Amino acid sequence: MKLIEVKNLEAGYNHQPVLHGISFDLEAEEFLAVCGPNGSGKSTLIKALQRLTPLARGTVNLESKNIFRLKSRQIASRLAYVPQVSEPVFDFSVEETVAMGRYVHQESKLTGQSGRDRFQIDEAMKLTGITSLRHKKISQLSGGERQRVLIARALAQETPALLLDEPSSNLDINFQLQIYHLLKDLQKDKKKTILVAEHNLNLCIPYCHQLIFLKEGQIAASGPPGEVINREVIRRVFELEVELRENTSSGLPEISFIHSAGQINPEAKSKVVDRS
Repeated sequence: MKLIEVKNLEAGYNHQPVLHGISFDLEAEEFLAVCGPNGSGKSTLIKALQRLTPLARGTVNLESKNIFRLKSRQIASRLAYVPQVSEPVFDFSVEETVAMGRYVHQESKLTGQSGRDRFQIDEAMKLTGITSLRHKKISQLSGGERQRVLIARALAQETPALLLDEPSSNLDINFQLQIYHLLKDLQKDKKKTILVAEHNLNLCIPYCHQLIFLKEGQIAASGPPGEVINREVIRRVFELEVELRENTSSGLPEISFIHSAGQINPEAKSKVVDRS
């Protein structure tokens, strides 16, 4: 079943389009990664799918319903957004932050938490491994812990889909892997549909079913990682030469970046997988 259908989407800010003619489908329970260089439109796409950009034209259907005809609460009940980790503006506790995900299910902000609310809050913290942090302030947490809190807040929102903007940014490699392991578990075990905007190709390749490459606001390539990860696509999208090695356990390509287009490390040529 198609959870999201996008056709000829144009989106941007201040009367200046960033995205041009974007079309793709996101199947329910699928893991999709949107990759591309800085400024290619990844974050704008994530926001446009939720009707969060001031300029948006084209068609975006959410479970066969046009999002431009839905109320904000209806969109929030189906799509949960996880932004990049940043310094907190208000120093709420972990539990208070996760509880914000329940607002969409409450009649008003004055409504107290229901039994369902409390269950979902506790479950979200359990799934993300932050139950022991529930009384800590956000400012007391590491970047990886904050990212888990933001994912827990999205889980408490109880939506079929999670949209994440650069979930690995500003995290060390250990936390990056933890976050992607968590997302894959949510997709497999909890049947969540996952869409991430990501700059780190090697990080998302083993986890996603489909990849979309953006270049200057347009789709440069799309498909399963094993089909679209090749030297020509990487050169065209990132203006970099790469070496491709095949992962012996997954069969998927692994990427090593070189300095710029036209430069190849001669010592590694014998190990390069030819995916031109």
